Amino acid sequence: MRRSLLTLALALGLAPAAHAAWHVQLGIGEQKLAMFSDPRFTALGVRNVRYVTAWDVGCRPGPDRDWFEAWLAGAQRAEARPLIAFSFSSREGQRWKLPSYRTYLRCFREFRARYPSVRDFNPWNEANHSAQPTFRHPKKAAGFYNAMKRVCPRRCNVAAGDLLDWHNLVRWFHRYRPYLRGKPRLWSMHNYLDVNRPRSWRRSGTRKMLHLTRGRLWITETAGVVVSRRYARYDEQRAATATRRMFDFADRARRITRLYSYQWQASCDPYGWDSAWFRSNGSPRPAWQVVIDELAGDGLLTDAQLQRLDTVAGTALHDTCTDVS
Repeated sequence: MRRSLLTLALALGLAPAAHAAWHVQLGIGEQKLAMFSDPRFTALGVRNVRYVTAWDVGCRPGPDRDWFEAWLAGAQRAEARPLIAFSFSSREGQRWKLPSYRTYLRCFREFRARYPSVRDFNPWNEANHSAQPTFRHPKKAAGFYNAMKRVCPRRCNVAAGDLLDWHNLVRWFHRYRPYLRGKPRLWSMHNYLDVNRPRSWRRSGTRKMLHLTRGRLWITETAGVVVSRRYARYDEQRAATATRRMFDFADRARRITRLYSYQWQASCDPYGWDSAWFRSNGSPRPAWQVVIDELAGDGLLTDAQLQRLDTVAGTALHDTCTDVS
C-alpha cells in the first residue's frame, strides 16, 4: 500500500492501518479566498496551505497586505497552517530590485510581530527562476534565508532553497549554498518539470535535490499542468496523469515530508497558468478524481465518506468568472 495514499487518508481524517508507514503531509497552494469556503476543501480536511506575497508586506500597508490578511483570516477560520513564501515587491519600479539584507531583516521582524501565528516560511519563491530578481543573485537569496533564521531561529520552519527543478538547479545551488549560515535541516523545491515533462526518477530534479541536501525536503509547489506557456494545449487528462506522478514522486523518499499541490481552482484567465483540481466554474477535473480514486482503490475511503464527497461535489460552487471582488 502506497504511503502517499495513507497520508491523504490521514488528511481526510481516516484511521490508517496499524502497520502504515506514511510520511508525507498533503498541502494546497492557493492565492484565492474562495477555497476556504469550498465544501470540498472542508471535506478533504487539508491542514497545510501556502500563499505567495511580496517580501515587504510586513512593513508596508497597501493592497498586498489587505489581500494577505484576508487570505490569512480565511486560513485561520479553516484551522489551516499557513506556509508563506516571499517574492518581489509590487511597488512601482521595484519588480527587479532586491532589498538589502538589513531592509529584508527589518521587514521580516515587522512581519513576525504583526503575524506571530505564522511559522512556516520560504524566504524567496523559486529563487533560481529567470522571472525572479534573485536569478542572478544567489548570494542575496542566501542572505534572505539567513535573515529569517536570525529573526526566528527555533520557532519557525524556514525552508532553504525553494528551487524549481530547472536546468540550472545544481549550478545555482552550488552558488547559493556557501553563503547559507549553518547547516539547513529543511529544504524546499518545486518539481513541475519532473512531474509534467515527465522525467524518470533517476534523471529527476527531485532526486538531485535530495542528493545535494540533508534533512527534510518539502515539495512546496507541484501539480499536473492543464495549460501554461510551456503546455499551450489545454489538456486535463495529461494533468491527471501528472497528478499521479506527483504522488509517486513524493512517495520515493522518506525525507520528503510535505507536498503542496498548486492550485485549488482555476482563474478566469484562459491564457494564464492553470494547474488546478477544479475548473473556473468550480466543477471538478479528472485530477480531483485521481485523488479520490487512489484512496478508494486501496480501500482507504468508506462508502459513507465517498457519499459525503459526492454530496458536497453537487452543491452550489464559486465561479471565478463571476467574481467581481
